[in-house]
Amino acid sequence: METQVAILHHDYPARIRDGVEERLQGLVKFHDRVVSMRAMLERQKEDHRVELVANVGRGTVLVADVKGGAFSVVLDEAIDRMTRHLKRHHDKVTRDRHRGGRIGH
Repeated sequence: METQVAILHHDYPARIRDGVEERLQGLVKFHDRVVSMRAMLERQKEDHRVELVANVGRGTVLVADVKGGAFSVVLDEAIDRMTRHLKRHHDKVTRDRHRGGRIGH
């Protein structure tokens, strides 16, 4: 899986970037078809924003966007949301596959 971490308008330490990339790699276990994962980190005054974008193949893109005060809390919430999105999408794809697929596809 390809990962990318973009930092806008502020410099985060290298350990933050490395930690985010490591956490993104950990999300693969929730969906086996993740093609790429991108994280955008942004800081505006005292607020932090983390946007996670996952490409899970066949044109499906999942997004988790969280804003808040403490960076660690915002990152944890974004990871939790993306985990839920990935699990839900995996269950949906698996369920459709077992039912014989969708009509017309």
